[in-house]
Amino acid sequence: MGAARRPGRWGGGKYAPKRKFCSFCAGKVRSIDYKDTAMLSRFVSDRGKIEPRRRTGTCNRHQHTLAMAIKQARHIALLPFVPEHIHKQGQVPPLNLAPPAPPKVEEKPAAPPAEISAQS
Repeated sequence: MGAARRPGRWGGGKYAPKRKFCSFCAGKVRSIDYKDTAMLSRFVSDRGKIEPRRRTGTCNRHQHTLAMAIKQARHIALLPFVPEHIHKQGQVPPLNLAPPAPPKVEEKPAAPPAEISAQS
């Protein structure tokens, strides 16, 4: 009898985990621009945290420059710091699921009907 492999962190199970790769290395990106908020927001969670390397697959060098670019974009208010700002910008649906209340409209009192004077 051979030693049974226990499923663990490194894929000791039936299937091997998919190998992650650095999208910056694959695209031969020279520098990460802090002004490209669409690209940077892919690496920020819905809670406003910078995603770790194990989740995004970026290499050590690019993760460091990515984190610095995100922090720089936050400092000059291109990216939000906290989740409340993310929800206000409309990138993520708000936490409360109740629909917004319709705006109240004040009703003006109707003008009294014009009296017609009859001349006989």
